Order: sequence, then structure tokens, then C-alpha cells
Amino acid sequence: MIDFQDFGIEDVDRNLGYFRRCRQMPSQGSPTIALGYKEILKIRRGYAAELCWHKMLIDGEDYWSAPSGDWDTIDWRDVFKKHVPAGTVFNFIPEYLVNIWLRELGDAIEVEEYRDNWDYILSNERMSKLEGGKLKKLRIARNGFEKNYDYRVEEITPEIFDELRQFQSDAEENLQARVEHVVEANEDNSIFHYALAHWNELRNLFGFAVRVDGRIAAYSVDEQITDTYSIGLFAKTDYGIRGLNQFVYWYDAEMQLKRGILTTNIMDDAGEENLRFFKEHLRPIAMLKKYLVTYVPPED
Repeated sequence: MIDFQDFGIEDVDRNLGYFRRCRQMPSQGSPTIALGYKEILKIRRGYAAELCWHKMLIDGEDYWSAPSGDWDTIDWRDVFKKHVPAGTVFNFIPEYLVNIWLRELGDAIEVEEYRDNWDYILSNERMSKLEGGKLKKLRIARNGFEKNYDYRVEEITPEIFDELRQFQSDAEENLQARVEHVVEANEDNSIFHYALAHWNELRNLFGFAVRVDGRIAAYSVDEQITDTYSIGLFAKTDYGIRGLNQFVYWYDAEMQLKRGILTTNIMDDAGEENLRFFKEHLRPIAMLKKYLVTYVPPED
């Protein structure tokens, strides 16, 4: 069986090395998310069979997440027989890995679709250009913000952390009125504060803040996973400022292209209707589909 243990920031590089080998890289594989959620979900990590494994506690139930590594080279029948107990439930399993498991494990797994957890994948070039009729509304909103507001963009550095924390705190005051899944939103808030507290240690984080009339009115934080792929961890705006949200996603694409990052995973919508509507209108180039998988091997 796998020896699951506690882990810390010192294990980021090793974990990231396994994650980069995956053919699909879901948002839950983010090293920052794993660390930020570690105490909330009691996440533990183990290494076995050339894979990096995680298990967690969600609503009092044990779940394993997608093991990271080179999925195409693994003898999954042997790995499951040696390392995965019968009845194990896997959450957030990418479609590519599900298809491998279906092919190699067959009736030994049960698969359930989980639409609320599908990730949105954006093309930074497409978002940067905002060309064509499908992105016209985004383009108009961004242009309107640039025309109507006195704004300035600056890189996120420790010098503005206190202002960001205050902006985050103010934004959370009307959380109940804006979102349905308040618990999940509060957890994201905790992870944001964790990221700021360990900004320099995590090393792969970068982002920017937008000031309107001198005060911070929006921010965006990304985590670079490979040379060309990132995960958009956090983005928050003052929704009273028209066009600001669209401007943030456009500017983020511009900034990432300068770093050579071509695609960004802006995570799932958690089933929030308004968030789903907005992310769909960003015209993702792909949806990273994820599933719930239960291991039910036949009895000998």
C-alpha cells in the first residue's frame, strides 16, 4: 500500500516534476492548491509505482485524486492490485486518464460525470487579440473600461500584500449575496492568504493588480506549471466597475504571452451559474473534463 504522509513547501519541486508528466493537468494538481488545502481537506501525499498520489477528506469521506506521472507507461492493473484498496473513490480524474483506466481496468471501475469540476482552458493569444464576433462583447467591455476609468496596472510584489489583503477582506463582506457555495468561496479565500504568506517560497506564482483612481480594484494570480501552461489560481474584481473583469482577463493573457505561456487553465466554475456563464463567454478552446471514479474489482 501507499505510505501517505504530510508534506510541505520543500516537496514542491518533486511534486511538480510528476505533475508535468501528465497528459492533462487539472487545476487540482496545482502545488499551491495542494498546500493551501492541506489542512482544510487533510491532504496527504505518497510516492509509489513512479507516481505521486494524494488522498483527502471531503465531507467526512476519503477520496483520492488523480495520481501524477507518465500515465501512458504505467501498468495500471498491477498498480491498482498492489496499491489501491477495493472501494477507493477517486475525485477530479481527467478524461484522458479515465479512458486509460476504462481500457485497462474495464468493469473494475465505475465512472460518474462531474460537470461542476470541469476546467476551462483559454488560449492566451485568442484572449489577447479578442477578435471576431464571438468575443465582441468582451472587446467592447474592455474598451469601455479603458476609456472611462483612470487606471494603472502593477505587478504583485510583497510591497502591496497588505493592500491586497484589505481588498480581499472588503470583497468578502458581500460574499453571501454573490455566491451560492459560500463554504468553497471561504476556502478559496484562505488559500489566497496562504499564497501571499508563502509567495517567495512557492516561486512559480506571478500576477498583477489594477488600481482605479489610486486604489486596488482587481487582481489576478497565476501559477506557471510548464514553459507554456499555467493555472489561473485567483482573480477578483470590484464588480461595480464596468468592464474591469473583462479587462483583467485580457491583460492577464497579454502578460502571460510575454512569458511564453500559451494556454491557461482558469479552473472550474464550482456549479455557480453566474461564474459558468462568464467563463463560457470567455470562449475556452477546450474543457478539461473530470470524473468521479470508484474502484470495484471483482471478488476472487
